[in-house]
Amino acid sequence: MKAMIISVGGTIEPIVTSLLQHKPEYVCFFASQQSIDKIGEIKDKLREKGLLIKDYKVICDNVDDLLHCYEKALECAEKIKKEGIDASQVIVDYTGGTKTMTAAIALATVGHGYNFSYVGGKERTKEGLGIVVSGTEVVKTGVSPWHIFAVEEKKRISLFVSSFQYEAAIVTIEKTIENLIPKEKEIWNAILHTLKGYLEWDNFNHRAAIHNIERGLKKLEGFKNFTEGKSLCEYISKVNENLNFLNELKEKTDSFKKIDPMLISDVISNAHRRYLQNKYDDAVARLYRSLEMIGQMAFEKLIGCSTSDVKLEKVPEKFKEEYKNRYKSPESKKIQIGLLATFNILKEMNDPVGHLYFQNEVDLKSILTTRNHSILAHGLQAVQKETYEKLSKIIRDIFVDSDLITFPQLNF
Repeated sequence: MKAMIISVGGTIEPIVTSLLQHKPEYVCFFASQQSIDKIGEIKDKLREKGLLIKDYKVICDNVDDLLHCYEKALECAEKIKKEGIDASQVIVDYTGGTKTMTAAIALATVGHGYNFSYVGGKERTKEGLGIVVSGTEVVKTGVSPWHIFAVEEKKRISLFVSSFQYEAAIVTIEKTIENLIPKEKEIWNAILHTLKGYLEWDNFNHRAAIHNIERGLKKLEGFKNFTEGKSLCEYISKVNENLNFLNELKEKTDSFKKIDPMLISDVISNAHRRYLQNKYDDAVARLYRSLEMIGQMAFEKLIGCSTSDVKLEKVPEKFKEEYKNRYKSPESKKIQIGLLATFNILKEMNDPVGHLYFQNEVDLKSILTTRNHSILAHGLQAVQKETYEKLSKIIRDIFVDSDLITFPQLNF
């Protein structure tokens, strides 16, 4: 079904001309109290030409109040939506009505992906400055101003992506993608899948991240040779780089089932993204976990068992009795040790990682005490920016010699 939303003014000829050219099956008339009677005349003219329409009327009570006219114009768009008519089959004609009405109908419908139409003329009264001379009407149809509006949406999406707000970016794309032209729709659908992948990655759902990024990247690669956009090519290149990292991470961790230096770098990079969002409690919690993982990896390599199932016969004699009494789980009967106990054993057994920890014990103890008092650990205090920065510097300068993993930006 082809539909029209059309504003009605004091002159019916332009409206009749537009309706006869577009031949809609359904029309929503946007009229004022002064122009409502004109609708009957319009329909009579259409019947004379053999065009029968189903119509609905939305009436403005105050044609000079932009807010009121805008709210009424929104009713027109809502009516079209309730009729189940696809946006690509809708034309908005804003020729008739007051200037306020035409502004309102454009503002209210621009975000829906409709096409727009306007009736001009070959001749006008008042030496070309007045109304169109009857019989000289010309219908001018253009693509939807949505494509201008979409520029602002793309800016919002880029901002969300740059601040790692992937959920917001995904929702915005899903709300607007249907209003794009087919080629852009395909590109943004591919980008959508990659962003879903980055959202999963940020939540440590690595398998789902790989699945979504691979799916989106496969589609994006097809556009790389057919676009002049440098920014899209840069985005594709960075996504490719990130996917290679994920696949290598999967291999090194035996499908994400064991600790590896790459996984520790991934956690530290995740912490840094939370830091950039000013989420310092979340950031420090992740850094604490990365420090645990550093100790756990060294412990398992040296001792041959995990910190969640310590074999007493493999630890130094001086710790056996204490660890048996202090760390044995009542439920599992396994000996499970925490961060400090792990580094104590590493130091006692002359492991370099254990020595590094205790060489920085004073600073680490102060920082970790602050962390323990945070609301995400055992206390009620908020972690400050400086706490993250100090702990991050120690971990990255002393324990982890690798660059942060960076995610791509969208600059369209």
